[in-house]
Amino acid sequence: LPRIVKPWDIIGHLSKEVANHCGLIEGIPIAAGAGDTTTSYLGAGIVKPGIIFDVAGTASVLASCTNEFSPDLKYETVMCSRSVIQNLWNPIAFINGGGLCLRWFRDEIAHQEKKEAEAKGQDFYEFLDNLASKISPGSDKLLFVPHLGGRVLPAQPNLRGSWVGFSWGQSKNHFYRSILEGIAYEYYYYLKIMKNLYPDVEFREVRALGGGSKSKLWNQIKADTLNIPYTIVTQQEPAILGSAIIGGYAVGLFDDLAKTSQKFVQVKDRIEARAEYHDHYKQYAEIYIDLINNLNNTFQRLAQLKESPSI
Repeated sequence: LPRIVKPWDIIGHLSKEVANHCGLIEGIPIAAGAGDTTTSYLGAGIVKPGIIFDVAGTASVLASCTNEFSPDLKYETVMCSRSVIQNLWNPIAFINGGGLCLRWFRDEIAHQEKKEAEAKGQDFYEFLDNLASKISPGSDKLLFVPHLGGRVLPAQPNLRGSWVGFSWGQSKNHFYRSILEGIAYEYYYYLKIMKNLYPDVEFREVRALGGGSKSKLWNQIKADTLNIPYTIVTQQEPAILGSAIIGGYAVGLFDDLAKTSQKFVQVKDRIEARAEYHDHYKQYAEIYIDLINNLNNTFQRLAQLKESPSI
């Protein structure tokens, strides 16, 4: 087995061959580093208990920072990993392909809207956000389940995507907004578990990164659903920055990982949570949690069906 080292331990030096290939200097110290998720926390300044990290990318990731380890044995939903910062931990849960739901909607359903956005020279998602912003919060009682490829946390591999509650009066704009809200409801569930696991931690801020963080509408929906302010940071490649901070710490350029991380993080926007909207969304989120539990049995039965006869 390999020896266990700290992320900032020097484990070797750059060879002449690799240095020539990369255009670097031979002999540069090489630190062990850490995984991309762990370095992302550092690069985004998730170095104090109570700060939450939302990565709105291909996957939809919600992580936080705490000063204790508390395994989620009851719900089997929230994982927990060690932080690069000593005595800190990072609980995390995610929707595998949460962001892909939006791309799927664009490619399979919103063909006309895509053409209109292109004709106006407007970003497609910004175009749809403008339309969805005119729909009432809760999408007029339309719920979306964002697990098109199965649910990872908790492990419900047979669960699939669903729209529940649509009627004659709903438009494509309702369906699009419900996707944004469905992912926010899943986040609500994650945060609810984290609060149970860490009752002494005050979760006071969410830092958003990834392509989805460009959506003001989505950030507002999430802030209202979680009842926590959202801050948008300038750093969009936190894993790279986190690795650079570890490297600098390893060779003595930085003397404190947490303080260095905070120096690099700059907030460019802040979205406040609105209490009246939270009260509204909370009802939907609780129904969403019940809906998933009920649907899981249905999808388990569907998974047991034999393949359809060939056409």
